[in-house]
This record gives sequence, structure tokens and C-alpha cells, in this order.
Amino acid sequence: MNVAAWLAKAESFLEEREVPEARASAEFLLGDVLGVGRASAASRGLQDLSEKQGYRFWRHVKERGRRLPIAYILGWQPFLGLRIEVTRDSLIPRPETEELVIECERLIQASQVPAPKIVEIGTGTGCVAIALAQLIPSATVFATDVSDQALALAQKNAIALHSHQRIRFVREDLFSGRPGLRGWADLLVSNPPYIPTADLDDLEPEVLMEPRLALDGGKDGLVAIRAIVAVAPKMLKPGGFLALEIESRQGPAVSQLLHAAGFEGVLIKKDASGRDRIAVARVVENA
Repeated sequence: MNVAAWLAKAESFLEEREVPEARASAEFLLGDVLGVGRASAASRGLQDLSEKQGYRFWRHVKERGRRLPIAYILGWQPFLGLRIEVTRDSLIPRPETEELVIECERLIQASQVPAPKIVEIGTGTGCVAIALAQLIPSATVFATDVSDQALALAQKNAIALHSHQRIRFVREDLFSGRPGLRGWADLLVSNPPYIPTADLDDLEPEVLMEPRLALDGGKDGLVAIRAIVAVAPKMLKPGGFLALEIESRQGPAVSQLLHAAGFEGVLIKKDASGRDRIAVARVVENA
């Protein structure tokens, strides 16, 4: 069969299983098989697939039909122009988190710190730490996680993207305020789990395929955020910044937490969709 026939068959199969954007999914998956982008794959209507290509494509399509995210099927996800390897044990990088990274870059540039020290809590795939290391070449980034699997994946991504020499990977929760990492950081950043537990079952099937630990923010979605806000003043230098990705309804609550912890310059910034998404605050004095 040619490309046009394969795509039509895949689109019909995915639509029957109520997969969102069935045609786009089929084109992305075919592009991976052909080693080209989605648009190029879709334009090759009369090209025949080899038996091996057809088998691989249909295997991808069946996985997508089970609502497995495309990133898990392909094993990678784009993030600020970087190819980030993902596994089923890791949260898939999202466009909103790209905006978090850009905000962190802006904060560091505005602070004019010549050799900033950046700490990320919960590095996962390492996408945030790696992107910051590339965007801010003078920075030293400490990427932390409680998961050995996450740290191994983050290190693998950093090596593949030639950023590992400026990133130190630390197996640490840091909610405990490790004494060796206190009062010296210029920026603390995190994309913590922030979805209220009761909301998890209402998420798309694709999202529910991701690690629950990386999604579940407790009863009100603020458990991890509270812990980070509590420890951040002990880790940051005077004038240091905290930047958090938050759930779109949490702006007022997070703002209140930050003010109560003694932060100044508290801002809740919106994402490209106009929803509250990033909380930014500055430390004046160490706690």
C-alpha cells in the first residue's frame, strides 16, 4: 500500500477508538517510520511502504489506538528545539514548561549574575535543566530528583545534548533542606506535581498513562508547592528567585503561600493560552 492508503486506514482506525486528532497522530507516526517530519510524510501519498515500514507503522498506530501518548511510542519529545528522550517512567515535557524555562532565562538575565547557580527540584527527563544550561552558558545547574530512574534518564539526555559538563545530578528531595545546598542558589525552579487528586480521573487517557507521582499534587494540588515554598528561602541567596509551574486555578493560593513565606515581587504569569501558569517570587533575606 502507498502512503495515502496507509494514512487513510490509520485515521479510520484511530477515529473508531476516539483518539483526538487522529489524522495528525497518523502523520506524526508515519513521519517517524520514514525519518521525516509530519508534513513531508503526508505529502508522499503515492510512495509505497516496504513490508518492514508498514509493519512498524501499524504497530505504532495500534499503540496510539490504546491511547498511548505519541511521545511514549516514539521515545522522545521536542522541547525548545531539543530532542528529549522519554520513557513511560517520566513525565512528557510540555509547551507550558517551555514557557517556564524562558521565564527563568529572563530572570537570570535581568539579575545580571555573572555565573548563576540554578537548582531544579524534580528534574524528570532533565529537559528544564538541559535547556537552561544551553540558554545560560555561564550557569551551573543542579538537577535533583528522588528517582534513580529519572536521574539516569536526565543524565542520558544531558550527555546526548552535550550539556552534562555544566549539570550536576543529585539524588535528593531537597524538601528537607539539605545543608550542603543552602543559601547559595540564584534561582530555584520546579515543575512539581500540582493536579488535585480528585481531578486525576477526569484527565485524558493519555495523561493518565504518565507517572502518577509526577501528576498528583495531593488533595488541593499544593502539597509539593508548599514544601518547595517552605525550603526555598533557605536555599536561595538574598535576591534569588523562585519560579514554579502551577495549575491554572492555583494563582491566588500560590501567591498567598509565597507572601506568607516572606517572598517579595510575587507575580503570577499567564501562559500562551492566557491561563495562570508560572509563579515567580524573590527572596530578600535568607530564612
